[in-house]
Amino acid sequence: MLKYNILKGLAVVSALALLVPGTAKEAEAKITMKIGYPTTADPQHDYAVKFVNEVRKRTNGEIDGKVFPTSQLGKIPRQIEGIQLGTQEGFFAPPGFLQGVNKAFQVADVPGLFADHAHAHRSLNDPSFKPLFTALGEKKGITISGVWIYDGASFMATTPIGKISDFKGLKIRVLATEIERLSVATLGAAGVPISFTEVVPAIQRKVVDGARTSLVVAAKAKFPTVTNHLTITNGYYIPCISAFSQVWLKTLSAKNRAIVIDTADELGHWASARSESFVGLMIEEWKKSGATVGYFSPAEQKEYMSRLKPLGDKVFKNHKNAEIRKLYPILKAAAVRQDIR
Repeated sequence: MLKYNILKGLAVVSALALLVPGTAKEAEAKITMKIGYPTTADPQHDYAVKFVNEVRKRTNGEIDGKVFPTSQLGKIPRQIEGIQLGTQEGFFAPPGFLQGVNKAFQVADVPGLFADHAHAHRSLNDPSFKPLFTALGEKKGITISGVWIYDGASFMATTPIGKISDFKGLKIRVLATEIERLSVATLGAAGVPISFTEVVPAIQRKVVDGARTSLVVAAKAKFPTVTNHLTITNGYYIPCISAFSQVWLKTLSAKNRAIVIDTADELGHWASARSESFVGLMIEEWKKSGATVGYFSPAEQKEYMSRLKPLGDKVFKNHKNAEIRKLYPILKAAAVRQDIR
């Protein structure tokens, strides 16, 4: 009889646990995703926050999330490893950072191909190119979604850069891709790959004389405290992607897995437009910091673009990587179709 009453009591407690919100069983069902990225207080951060909120809403709270800006989850290579191992759920950044996973990710960094921010976004999202590009990480445990444009590339340096000849002898921080290094070499400078979070200290220590990156992210990352001169060139446009752990995605229901991937993709269009709207505000921040903000003259800009345009063919057309050889002409053709000037 005593045994019966104990079992009956346990059954009642278990039944109540299923009905009462906030119980251990319900807590176990809630999934928390960690989203890491190297920037903060910028469009990428806004995208990450909006993504987490949207996924929470669309899954009725089954998936929650936390954002970790400024590489709080580790340096970029460690975060990419975390995605592959399943210890980190999401990583948002330019695809060039993933060239160690697949060299073909650098195809999106081709210079001299796009007329403006919107043209670059349309081209990378062209249906002929996007599915092939986002599939590049699949064999290495990474699922890609949400391809969008962060900003055009500019130069910020400790000395003024007003013409092509001013690059001679400078050491410029770039991403660790072949096309990035060559694009500054053709101007007379040396490209030095440095982790984004280490750029400001590297400039302070005079390891490099400046950097080529987005004026938006640079303003938020305190670049104006160490570089007094900004030259806006927009010779190429910086893309961003959302990378997710396949190990983690496989733990989700088919419905929730689709919500994560589709939400990242849909919000990419919002993020690209939001990022473009940041540019004017960030230019004003650079000016308020005391930095000079300038552009090349029309003649210098024409010369600059003429040096960049052949580089895509030079590096990618006959590249030893078969996926690069396949993707590059597809992207070039997409850029022609998406040019609505």
